[in-house]
Amino acid sequence: MKGKHLILAALPAVILLATARCGTVTAVTPLDRGESALNVSFGGPVANVSGMSIPIPYAVARYRHGLTDQAGIHAGVHLLTAGFGVAGFDFGFSYHFLKQQSWIPTVGAIAGVTALIKPGGGEALFPNLDIVASYRLGSRFTTYFGSQSMYQFQSKPNVVLAPFVGTEWHISDPFSLNLEAKWYAPTEKTHPRNVNYSLPIGNHGAVGFVLGANWLFGGNHE
Repeated sequence: MKGKHLILAALPAVILLATARCGTVTAVTPLDRGESALNVSFGGPVANVSGMSIPIPYAVARYRHGLTDQAGIHAGVHLLTAGFGVAGFDFGFSYHFLKQQSWIPTVGAIAGVTALIKPGGGEALFPNLDIVASYRLGSRFTTYFGSQSMYQFQSKPNVVLAPFVGTEWHISDPFSLNLEAKWYAPTEKTHPRNVNYSLPIGNHGAVGFVLGANWLFGGNHE
């Protein structure tokens, strides 16, 4: 337990807030059985960096695989944390229990764990749960919304939320781009903090933006 506290103390506040749900939503819609996907995403809360208000450059790379037409697994690597000497990973499971029909959206849940490991210094594990609803608009666009959450149980229990809205542009059959707007930590005071977040809402949390790129393969894509 002591090692976990050492990691939390060593990481800058910006990393912890971005991790509160990092990257684009893992599984906006389900993959087909046997289909796989690679995703790279970049962005985070908007903060004042060197005099400019820009999204924090939190980068994540993920792999997904469809176990059935409704259920899938995923694993990710957090690239920015490596610059602070901390290995960041996430892994989990997704299940979409509603399929789009008329005004009813596709709805799914993604459950998993984010792990931060400092070599020789301990580790910290954060369970997370996301809910996402989406509408496919024609052949090119999908709009979606929901909320992400991360849970901290060591020391003082805490839940960090990140409501979001996003769109996915299907450029071609295997390639798509995502753009998301998120409200990170809406239940927490924005100031005072170590990081100057530029887009709070009522001095709570921080608005941010994340861009993602996806490549589908396997299944019907080969």
